[in-house]
Amino acid sequence: MSLPVSIDTMKSTINRRGGIARGNRFGVYISHPSKGMNSLLQFNPATLLSNLISGDGVHAGDFIQDPRDMFLLCQSVTIPGKIISTTEAAHNHHLSKKPYSAATDEVTMTFLLTNDYYVKKYFDMWQEMIIDTSQNHYKAFYKKDYVTDVTIQQLSGGNDIVPGFSIVLENAYPIQVGAIELGNGSDGLLEISITWEYDNFKNVGLVDGFVDLANHMLNIGKDTLSTFRNLI
Repeated sequence: MSLPVSIDTMKSTINRRGGIARGNRFGVYISHPSKGMNSLLQFNPATLLSNLISGDGVHAGDFIQDPRDMFLLCQSVTIPGKIISTTEAAHNHHLSKKPYSAATDEVTMTFLLTNDYYVKKYFDMWQEMIIDTSQNHYKAFYKKDYVTDVTIQQLSGGNDIVPGFSIVLENAYPIQVGAIELGNGSDGLLEISITWEYDNFKNVGLVDGFVDLANHMLNIGKDTLSTFRNLI
């Protein structure tokens, strides 16, 4: 027998818990692995983006990496799940599943492609930091030089800054840069999918999630200021 529940009770429960979570209110924050890009390109990572995108030398304006670029261009992202790995064991002639480990899902992000192919060029270069295919020897680099933490936030219904739920992908790196299909019959917007591999993910509290976002913005500003000082 179910308990009688009125529409007012349901509304009260939803309001008390901050409203219904909306899938189209989210943010992703990606910090590139600075040490790896330094070792690969032999200069500051901000300079990488300028040469990578412009293709015709160094321009002062290209040194500024707007932290909103990935945030704004990201069209979709998956919050990973976790599954308990089990094995069947017999006890008193009854089979039961016994847990022995846990596994996490891969994370996929989809980005809009701009005419300068910024997102594709960025992740193509990142993958070159993992396996160097430029000299046909396919050298693998050290993991610590190409991984970074990636933050995924589902933003609360009434605010575009305060996260309702946050996770951090620990030691993440792009394992796959998706193909781009072109054709005469396609007149829509081009997108590219990025699949991430990572060690584990952890939930981040409300305050910690906001602090992580603030630190991310400050670090980008600090790198940009340092680069301009070196130029001067």
